Amino acid sequence: MGISDARRSYEPHDRLTMLGDAMLETLDHQEGGEEVRAIVMLDDGDNGGIAIHGYDSDHEAITDMFVHLAAIFAANGQTLMLIPMPSVGQG
Repeated sequence: MGISDARRSYEPHDRLTMLGDAMLETLDHQEGGEEVRAIVMLDDGDNGGIAIHGYDSDHEAITDMFVHLAAIFAANGQTLMLIPMPSVGQG
């Protein structure tokens, strides 16, 4: 999936986001599930989809995702380093 294909929606809009939404719906039916925050990332080799549950903002979800990625790297003896770069067309 190219970045130009990315879009944001509050409703599932394709097969992958529908699957992610269905996975997250199970949280609402579990005791304490409404208090859990989760990110489901799916990829079928051609396209990707993300479903987010319980976050007040995308920024909170992105921060948690990077924290978890850093922990995965650390568990494998590596360090995750992020380098900010300007957006395309911003000099």
